Amino acid sequence: MARQLGSPFWLLMVWLVMGLMAVAGAFCFGGLTARYPEAGGGYVYLREAFGPRLAFLYGWMQLLVLDPGVTASLTIGMAAYTATVTHLSPGAQKVLGIGVILGLAALNIRETCLGAGFLQAFAWLKIAALGLLPVWAVALRLGDWSQFKPFIAQRPGSMPLFAALAGSSMAAFYSFGGWWDAAKIAGEVRNPERTLPRALTLGVVAVTLVYILVTGVFVYLVPFQRITSDETFMAQTGQRLFGPSGGGIMAALVILCVLGSMAALLTLSIAPAAGKHGVPTIRTPPAHTRSHNAAAQGLEVSLRRLAQYLLLQGKFRH
Repeated sequence: MARQLGSPFWLLMVWLVMGLMAVAGAFCFGGLTARYPEAGGGYVYLREAFGPRLAFLYGWMQLLVLDPGVTASLTIGMAAYTATVTHLSPGAQKVLGIGVILGLAALNIRETCLGAGFLQAFAWLKIAALGLLPVWAVALRLGDWSQFKPFIAQRPGSMPLFAALAGSSMAAFYSFGGWWDAAKIAGEVRNPERTLPRALTLGVVAVTLVYILVTGVFVYLVPFQRITSDETFMAQTGQRLFGPSGGGIMAALVILCVLGSMAALLTLSIAPAAGKHGVPTIRTPPAHTRSHNAAAQGLEVSLRRLAQYLLLQGKFRH
């Protein structure tokens, strides 16, 4: 995004605008969770608004296309950053990705609480790590505020503004993606009518502020003209923050963030809600017993296998 836009103003503006759009979506989902406090999220809302047929199609699309596809794309990104530190071959990267998918799936199959605990731990680690970056960089004066000048004008070599805004908005939207999955657990929390609207709205606002702060720190640390790719950008930022070993530290931070996203994606599912309303082969028991149910385990493994197949095909580019 920084390389495409070549402007601190437009870079921060993209994050702000996409953040406001996500907040608007969070308001909408908050109202829907208050009206329909059931597990299932978007599946439930589509069923109530347009009937079971559309909800049926959405359920299978998410189970067979969306969730496995996003899982595979996240895994490829995680493996690529791991390779920058460990110099893994392309084949080894695929093996690593499959192992991570199987490991996270095993946590959820063995015990739902294990997957939830893993997700919670990674969430707090990400918040702590990302909160440390701005403080560390500014307190030690590791960057240069002059890199924000010119603030609005694009640097030489940037893409045309309209094309850059379009591409960067897509990337930012993808980065915000997933907040709506919190609505899938509406039937499994206390007082969802009050808790989930707050959690959705405050969570998206917090993530928007974190993105803007971290982006500002990156601009403060690394000149636009030195940005050539995502991996080299993170390595340069790490070196400015932590010295020669900083590239590996920043790669580890990226891996931590991606693992947290994968854990959330693999933990939250619409299968119980869909099975409750009679969708064939997606029948699962309540959350507190489904970790010991063979059908649920079969569904879990099938979904992960499809993600692994997409990963092996190498069709995604992060």
